[in-house]
Amino acid sequence: MPLVIFMRHGQAENNVSRVLVGRHIEAHLTEQGKQQVADAAKQLKSVQIDRVYVSPVIRTVETAQIVCKTLGMNYEIDERLYEIELGRLVGMNYEEVTTKYGDLFLRFYSESDPVLANFGVETFASVKKRIRSLLDEVLQNYEDSNILMVTHLDPIKAALAALLDLKPEALYRWHIRNASLTILKQESKVYSLSGVNVMAMHRYPNE
Repeated sequence: MPLVIFMRHGQAENNVSRVLVGRHIEAHLTEQGKQQVADAAKQLKSVQIDRVYVSPVIRTVETAQIVCKTLGMNYEIDERLYEIELGRLVGMNYEEVTTKYGDLFLRFYSESDPVLANFGVETFASVKKRIRSLLDEVLQNYEDSNILMVTHLDPIKAALAALLDLKPEALYRWHIRNASLTILKQESKVYSLSGVNVMAMHRYPNE
């Protein structure tokens, strides 16, 4: 049964600094992030990966480069895997935002929020729509292939939301670890969830 594997990028500079960089500020992988990706790439070698799609953002491209070097294949850019558009929140510190505006990131997973709209933040409904489009395309064109998609936290949560009836609070609490794998299996053109936050075993005690 073919797989669609979502992989979050490895730890990047913004994950350490807690700065919201969104799509437009470059944040490269840290040395720890590169090692996380290398560990994940070793796990992926046990599966026949047929195609690799990646978000255009530098931290995901760097992740895909490490993985594809290990797998001996190329990747394709797909903008549907983009990081969410953060509008005027870009450059702000995560704690600064939550201190000033409260549970803004929890409200992101609701249908709409006027404060987020005022900042120009993409809606979660929009993220779900583009991820659903990509999943549907894979079902139609590559139903017998194993596909790897290298992306960001919220597009992965959008994939989970497309499969599961998760409330905003559940989506908010469900953290997707850097360089972890979220695995969907498809059978008879229906996806099921096979794994979330799949990582090398040595990472679990400390993460």
